[in-house]
Amino acid sequence: MNKHEADKIISSYVKKLFGFAMSKLSKIDEAEELAAEITFQVYESLLKQDKIENPDGYIYRIAKNVYARHIDDRKKTTAVDGMEYIPDSKDFTLELMNSESYGILRREITYLSKIQREIIVQHYFHDKKVREIAEMLSLNENTVKWHLACSRKELKSGMERTRTTGTLGTEPIRFNNMGHGGTPGSKGDTADFLAKVITQNIAYAAYHQPRTINEIAEELGINPIFVADEVAVLEEYGFMDKLPNDKYRTNIHIYEFNETSYRIYKKIQPEYSRLFAEKFFAPVLEKVTEIPEWLHVPDNDINLLKWSMVCFLCNKLATAEISGEKFSVKRPDGGDYIAYASVEVKPDWDMSDAEPDIYGYCGDMWRDRINDEIWWKSWQIDCHWTDREGWWRNNLSEDYDKVYFWLKNQLPDTASNAESYARLLDKGYLLKDNGEYKCNLIICDSEQKWWSIIPEASEEIQELSREYAAEALKAELHGQPEHMHELIKYFNQNCACSLHTRIMKVLLDMGVLKMPEGKQAKGLCTVMFMGE
Repeated sequence: MNKHEADKIISSYVKKLFGFAMSKLSKIDEAEELAAEITFQVYESLLKQDKIENPDGYIYRIAKNVYARHIDDRKKTTAVDGMEYIPDSKDFTLELMNSESYGILRREITYLSKIQREIIVQHYFHDKKVREIAEMLSLNENTVKWHLACSRKELKSGMERTRTTGTLGTEPIRFNNMGHGGTPGSKGDTADFLAKVITQNIAYAAYHQPRTINEIAEELGINPIFVADEVAVLEEYGFMDKLPNDKYRTNIHIYEFNETSYRIYKKIQPEYSRLFAEKFFAPVLEKVTEIPEWLHVPDNDINLLKWSMVCFLCNKLATAEISGEKFSVKRPDGGDYIAYASVEVKPDWDMSDAEPDIYGYCGDMWRDRINDEIWWKSWQIDCHWTDREGWWRNNLSEDYDKVYFWLKNQLPDTASNAESYARLLDKGYLLKDNGEYKCNLIICDSEQKWWSIIPEASEEIQELSREYAAEALKAELHGQPEHMHELIKYFNQNCACSLHTRIMKVLLDMGVLKMPEGKQAKGLCTVMFMGE
């Protein structure tokens, strides 16, 4: 039976059920409690039935059974069981105040839903009548009674239960490499929302399986009220999704380093990086012997041009025209991105054959300013060989504005612009030698012209890219929950494009690339386009 039909039946029986309770009990407040419990049990039972031929007989049988249990429970009432019947005139907390049960009771109250927690606290700890609570919370009195009955049942069950702390309560995880694929908002990205370890563990607790707030709290061994506050923010900003039955599921791609993935990547990353470098990158770059007149390269150094070309050549390893729009989350602060993070893991397997940690990167980072008065675009990646700090957070559009105006001779070296020059010198976008400034970035007249020097990959290279993606997918899917598989497959289709830093290292070893000299590194892998 659907909720609408059950609500309709319950509404027509509320007065009848109270009348039944009054006929069995002499005290009005006790009858109200009994009626609320009967109403709750009837409603719960209706939702489980498809069709009821004789509602009167069906509901009357439930009422008699609830009344019988009520009388039986009253006969064997204890301090805890007494919560089944506590009239308004009696403050039952006094009986529990000095006992171990009181602490357990307070704990269990935190596991109730927000509305039930508020009703219980107002009714038993602040001596509020049902009518007063109903007015305070803008609820029907019968609804308040229903919540009271339901809450007491949950409290009794909880106080008889032994709650155990989950693994995360004794061995909490920590995230690293928290980031985004897309555009961050005014409040930052994944690293900002998950800055607290407690938030990271809440997200992780609901990643491999959906969990209620109470289940997350038990897993972490903390108060559910704290969990609820954190989950509310994570849900609002799209890092968690609310599912049926009040369960939550984390919508962040969480990578957890494991031996299976390690062994797969240990084999395929060096192997395919070498093949791509030998078969595609080296032949293309070795043909670059002069700089086009429409391109400014610092010191006319062809080596710097080749470094940037590597990343754009990597884009040509893409084999699938795919859009991440269906996976990207539009967030209230203006962010529009896919969130990801990695779990800090201490490997328990032999890693004596591990490679040096030099392949991390941040990019491709595109910025632009296009209007009637100004037109520029910029591209940049940060990696082991770029002498820059701050990654995407320090890659500011305002810096390129300053470079643009300097290139247009509209940024005079005066006191009013001293701060701008200091910033550009610190970033390394401008260098100063013997009192003269020079631009340390690659400046291109036209984005279209730039792409004209980036050749397409042959079918052989594209097939190599598909082979690599198929092997990498085995590593990426290992240990991942089902709800993340589609996203992971999306991420993985063009994963060869992310081998650029490894290909750079191979090309360095081959002598195709050379290390940048001195301050050149701060402008490395950065291109600014001044036209379409």
